[in-house]
Amino acid sequence: MGFDAIFFARADYQDTQKRMNESSMEWLWRPFFNHLGKRGQLIAHLMMGDSYYPPKYFGFDDDGEGEGPFVNDSSLSTFNADWKSAWFINYVTEMSNHYRTNNLLIPMGGDFRFKNAHLNFVSMDRMIDYINSNYPNVTVLYSTPGMYIDSLFAANISWPTKYDDLFPYADHPDDFWTGYFTSRAGAKWQVREGQALLHASSWLYALKMLDVNSTDD
Repeated sequence: MGFDAIFFARADYQDTQKRMNESSMEWLWRPFFNHLGKRGQLIAHLMMGDSYYPPKYFGFDDDGEGEGPFVNDSSLSTFNADWKSAWFINYVTEMSNHYRTNNLLIPMGGDFRFKNAHLNFVSMDRMIDYINSNYPNVTVLYSTPGMYIDSLFAANISWPTKYDDLFPYADHPDDFWTGYFTSRAGAKWQVREGQALLHASSWLYALKMLDVNSTDD
């Protein structure tokens, strides 16, 4: 499909722990090596903590304890830039033990994030400025998956290699996801068929409305 890399957060808890211990949370993945050789390989990145959410205390539009905006105005009673930054530095220091380069990927999104995009970006701007001003040994910046992968290639180091897949995987002992794709096959078929009909109807409706609007003009 032309991909160079894949990012994901779900893997077997034992495999994840082993990779964390070995600093192998990123690897060269060659699932079709017998057919495609290295042409079909990907850089695989497994995220920390089985989650693609931001670190604790950095879900800026969440109402949970310790969450909320990043406040860098020390004259305010809600000032929290000092302890949040210190916590963040400890977090990335620990994280650096499990990856092989000096570049770390910190996801800041999630299913229920960015309900208030303005608050999120203002908080991230403040966080970046505050940390970069107070911790000269760390540089925080906005990035993209492509920029991050370029930094991995630029590191010019050796990577672990994997040839098989990651299934089945378990969250906990005796808690496997083996039925995730195979259970309730009838219901899943109905959902797929219903979704296809809904999309087809939406397309037909959109084309009809375009035709009506062009006629009115």
